[in-house]
Amino acid sequence: MCGVAALGSATPLSAELNVPIAARVVSFLQPGPAGTVAAAIVFEPGNAASEAEAAAIERAIGSGLAAGRSAIRARRVPVGAIGSLAGFRLAFVTTGLRPEHAGIAAAAARSSVLTISSDPACVQTARCVVGITSGPKTQIIVNRAAARAANIRFGSAFLMLIKEI
Repeated sequence: MCGVAALGSATPLSAELNVPIAARVVSFLQPGPAGTVAAAIVFEPGNAASEAEAAAIERAIGSGLAAGRSAIRARRVPVGAIGSLAGFRLAFVTTGLRPEHAGIAAAAARSSVLTISSDPACVQTARCVVGITSGPKTQIIVNRAAARAANIRFGSAFLMLIKEI
């Protein structure tokens, strides 16, 4: 697995999604986003882990987080309301949603939405395009099948820095 020191080294407080690294991932999308990138924070109301990660993502993004020539602006979307992710370019998939991964993946594929999660299972099962894990070393994993299904493409420089499965 490849480290991503070239992308930055912001460390999240716990096993939460490393949002600064996620923003760098967005900057490698092809074609590159410009302007505002609408992001959904997919969470399950009543699920403490999911709600905690959603709150952490909101704090990290604040009123907007730079991602290359664009700015990410996010809002929470309950998992039960994601029949469509139309209008979003990005979806942060919080922890605790494994039973919902298939539905999230289908909605993301229909609307060509990049899905990013800190849950490695979401990427390993081709339900999320990008997984970002933290530990001694931050790692980014991209699932080719999930990316293809959602019509997501990344620049070649990015693909040299990450692990594809």
